[in-house]
Amino acid sequence: MLFFFYGTLLDGSDNAIAAWVHERLQAVGPATVEGILEAVPDPDGWYPALLAGDGQVHGRLYESVEGFGAADLARLDAYENYDPARPDRSLYLRETCTATAPDGTLCEAQAYRFNRPLPDGSHPIPSGDFRSWLEEQGVRAFGGLRE
Repeated sequence: MLFFFYGTLLDGSDNAIAAWVHERLQAVGPATVEGILEAVPDPDGWYPALLAGDGQVHGRLYESVEGFGAADLARLDAYENYDPARPDRSLYLRETCTATAPDGTLCEAQAYRFNRPLPDGSHPIPSGDFRSWLEEQGVRAFGGLRE
């Protein structure tokens, strides 16, 4: 199974879920998906929201390693506040998207798309690169849900 991450689940992120998931995934490399990116404020840092749109969102592809199973996927879904049984109540939806590698290769990957109206204080990320935006703004990424 392939995943496209573009924010707090990228390898090297400062939260327990990112550290945990990267024991179960192997990095494939940089990639983009079609869409636009917004930065959403939270008392524990900023997190990105991937929305439909005509831009490019920058992130990385990861492939699940042997032994990755339903319980692992459920834990990722819980981090993203995605309930497959109640998508209407989910903060994010896990959807299949088409990702583009730097060499132009296309592949299908799972990505989490924002599923609510943007909260007040959200900011567009015109570059589509969450980590670069954090650095430019001098703010920190969401680090909640620590274990």
